[in-house]
Amino acid sequence: MGEERRMEYDIFTSLEEAREKGIEKVREDIYCLWQECFGDTDSYTDFYFQWVVPYNRIFTLYKEDKLCSMLHLNPYTLAVKENEVKADYIVGVATRKEERKKGYMGLLIEKALQWMYEEGKPFTYLMPAAEVIYYPYDFRKVYTLENWGMEMEKAVLKGSSKNTGSRLVKLTASDIDSRRVLTEFTEDILRREYDIYALRSRKYYEKLLAEMNSTKGGIALVLKKDDLIGYAAYMQDDGFQIAECIYELSDKEEVLLELYREFSPGLSLSLNDRKADFEPAIMMRIVNLKAFLLSLYSERETSLVIEAKDERIAENNGVFHLVTGKEGSSVDNTEEPPMLRGNISDLTLLFFGKLEEEKRKELITVEEKDSVLAVLSELQIGNRLFLNEIV
Repeated sequence: MGEERRMEYDIFTSLEEAREKGIEKVREDIYCLWQECFGDTDSYTDFYFQWVVPYNRIFTLYKEDKLCSMLHLNPYTLAVKENEVKADYIVGVATRKEERKKGYMGLLIEKALQWMYEEGKPFTYLMPAAEVIYYPYDFRKVYTLENWGMEMEKAVLKGSSKNTGSRLVKLTASDIDSRRVLTEFTEDILRREYDIYALRSRKYYEKLLAEMNSTKGGIALVLKKDDLIGYAAYMQDDGFQIAECIYELSDKEEVLLELYREFSPGLSLSLNDRKADFEPAIMMRIVNLKAFLLSLYSERETSLVIEAKDERIAENNGVFHLVTGKEGSSVDNTEEPPMLRGNISDLTLLFFGKLEEEKRKELITVEEKDSVLAVLSELQIGNRLFLNEIV
């Protein structure tokens, strides 16, 4: 995609494009805007620009040589049931204070959505500062992050004096073997317990450790007889906060108690709260409907005719015939009468399992509603989500 010009501003779809058009200090500009809008420490901001920015696609809006607004896409590979899917996590949506309420953020969101559509990305997701900001762009809440602080509190109240026989070890950057064990341990649990999650690797944990270290935190491994039974990635620059905690369900209480013993001095039990009024949640939006439907999987062959409406991505409008089965899926445009009809936000909630039954029935256009509901129950992919990236 090229440069979009208006009388007032220029939109660039990458840092490289901005440089080609004469914005030499675009990286420095986004660094300054990041710190101005998010208030992160220099240490964390430096981590982000070293480990994350080089792999991002960053959309910027300039007035002459002044950066007014930006949006970052962090690329992830997600496991979606039986498939691996490339999807972008939207972060760093920011506008300079004096340039707000001019519609610049919306322009960047729409530009990014169109770019992701053309790249064949099935869906995108973000963690909103407020859901109302992204609702008009058809993002819908599909997942609330687990409050590990509350879970730790329950474990402490239930058995704080219990001697579990486990021990805690802090991961170091040079401990490659522990990263390998951690990767295998986590992948095994996530594959068994969840439908959608970010694929783990030793590089993933190298980056996660650097992120936690930038906040004066780290990654704590809980071992029992030298076997890993759980871990926590934690931050400490603004009070102790667990960013992610994964364990075998049978060892949950033991892992949380061991973490509490290590980090309890001066520790408040509201461990996972950044703000009293902030509930960390994930909102999603289907971006490329055909690509999304192709990512679906079912144990038996199913057939569904869907009419979709999308006010922001015109190519998603139409009637599509979806066939799924163990061998894969196919999607074709069709003139057949639809079996269900919905806008893109309803379809997002529907396929991620967050649409109540009565609303699901309202989308169905045929009399055999139960048969369509049965097909939909085969295709829902988001009942078990684990998306805890917080950048």
